[in-house]
Amino acid sequence: QEVCEARGCTWCATDVPNAPWCFFPEDSPYGYSLGGRTEKTTKGWRVTLNKRQALSLFGNDISPVMLEVEFQTKDRLRFKLYDPNKQRFEVPLKIDSPGVTAEEANYEVEF
Repeated sequence: QEVCEARGCTWCATDVPNAPWCFFPEDSPYGYSLGGRTEKTTKGWRVTLNKRQALSLFGNDISPVMLEVEFQTKDRLRFKLYDPNKQRFEVPLKIDSPGVTAEEANYEVEF
């Protein structure tokens, strides 16, 4: 806990299996925040994420980043992060999806 808080992170012990106890606070200068609009698509959502500040933990950060969320089945959610300004190789893997609606899913998505 001391190491976590010394980094400026938030410590929150939990009984939830595999949940992190140490994480960046919501107002952290690191990471990304919602930018622009949240766009509803036929299978889910598309959101633009912008880097919060010039601070970097790992280097070579991309900004903006697109996040696509697809409701694939009642129990399966797919998300994809990509650079909207630079083409990249993507594994040509097709996963069929009936594209359930958010109301039919057994999970919730919040931005």
